Amino acid sequence: MAQPEMNLQRHLTLSGATLTPFAMLDEQQKIAVWQMRTHPDIAHWMNSGGDISLESHLAFMARQHQDTRNINYLCQDNAGPLGVISLHRLDWHNRLAWLGIYRNPFRLDKGLGARLLSAVNQLAFDIARLHTLKLEVAADNERAIKAYLRSGFRHEGVWREAVYRPQTSNYVDLVLMGITEQEWNNS
Repeated sequence: MAQPEMNLQRHLTLSGATLTPFAMLDEQQKIAVWQMRTHPDIAHWMNSGGDISLESHLAFMARQHQDTRNINYLCQDNAGPLGVISLHRLDWHNRLAWLGIYRNPFRLDKGLGARLLSAVNQLAFDIARLHTLKLEVAADNERAIKAYLRSGFRHEGVWREAVYRPQTSNYVDLVLMGITEQEWNNS
């Protein structure tokens, strides 16, 4: 069972990727994360929007060592950054967390998303010993939904018109998905 004092703020190697907690990134890595996060192909899908100043981003990074309920990792291989994975809203009592993920938009390799999903599932179930990993994804992000389904996640519900898209002045639904430890082990 997961322990409330489990130290997830450490370097890990999962699915052929090195995971470095945001709390341990150097300045160049922090800027690389910001460049990925604010790239139009990534920012478009963020529920909070994509317009984040470098100053705000660096302030967020400075707080990472204090945050025990939200753990973010830069994932890298020999060719450079793969993307970012996160366990958010960690609930040790219920052994539950919410997934955060985005791939490096500057890399054109096929399969980056699948590698990131494999790493975050290993992190959640093999390292943190969670019971359930949840996620929310905009209903119009069909590519991500298909990737989550391939990775073993199941549909669990919908929050209707939960995300505003300023580009179109429309609201879109948020699809709720999840995977349990048993489902991960059986996949």
